[in-house]
Amino acid sequence: MNNSFGRLWLRSQLPLLSGYALLTGLVALLCYLYRLPLIVLIDLLRFSLPLLIIWLIATILLAKHRQALLARQLPQADFQPHSPVEGRLATMLTKSQRSSRQILQAVRQKQREQNDHRDLFAHEIKNHLAILRAQAEEQPQVPSKQVRAAVQQANYYLDLLLSGERLAMTSHDFNFQWLPLAKLAAAIVQENAALFINKQLVPEISIPASLRLLTDQKWLHFCINQLLTNAIKYAKPGSVIKLVWQTDRLTICDTGLPISSTDQPRIFESGFTGQNGHQTTKSTGMGLYFVKQVADQLNFNVRVFSPNNHSTVAELVFPPDSIS
Repeated sequence: MNNSFGRLWLRSQLPLLSGYALLTGLVALLCYLYRLPLIVLIDLLRFSLPLLIIWLIATILLAKHRQALLARQLPQADFQPHSPVEGRLATMLTKSQRSSRQILQAVRQKQREQNDHRDLFAHEIKNHLAILRAQAEEQPQVPSKQVRAAVQQANYYLDLLLSGERLAMTSHDFNFQWLPLAKLAAAIVQENAALFINKQLVPEISIPASLRLLTDQKWLHFCINQLLTNAIKYAKPGSVIKLVWQTDRLTICDTGLPISSTDQPRIFESGFTGQNGHQTTKSTGMGLYFVKQVADQLNFNVRVFSPNNHSTVAELVFPPDSIS
């Protein structure tokens, strides 16, 4: 019997022991006042004390058994409360166990999704590196255009992989500052120059040079880059991709495959590629999912829709107090 269990058990039996001592003292006082034979008190102790000891031993054994049941976390199956307090504690323990199981299941599911995402992105990176290797084996010199395109795609999936890992963390190191959106957009277009050249696309940027946004530069860069990469991926060769600022939103518009009405409600789901993704066979279905996660945490909205059958529009809508 450990000290904690002994103290708690003794505290629970204190009313009984106090009552027994009080009763014994009362009988002793009556014997003294009424000059009763001492044998009365002795017989009382002789017959009641063994019963008290047996009772105390039984309560110790029962308490240890009930403690073992609780240690096995079986309050509903085998543990039957003997008091209102025990009943309340058993209910609280049951709720706590249920909540813990749900949290554990959610964590395991999240870990499985992270592993699936990691495997998917690693596979895509390996594919593009394998393409470069095959080209290098087939010819002594690989055109720089092909190298830049393959490296750009590998960097794209590596960025997705790292961003997914950062988003999975419980806290993020956000650094809010006033950013010149036109400068950031131009830098992102320059980073994707190889993809623009490869598909003979023309970027058009219409963003006021004086416009400033209060947000995190790294994550805004990630969002714009994902939306622009999607536009490049689905745009028709030789077409124009526009980045336009309108009142409170950055709009990225292409003339590629429109989003079907059946796919529209699910475009931000994890791993959803839709009809366009199946047609191009280059979509992982994770870019828009990550963009939505970032937008929710940075307090701006993201919309992707097809206003007609000839284009797709992506919008980042910012709150008024973050625009200068």
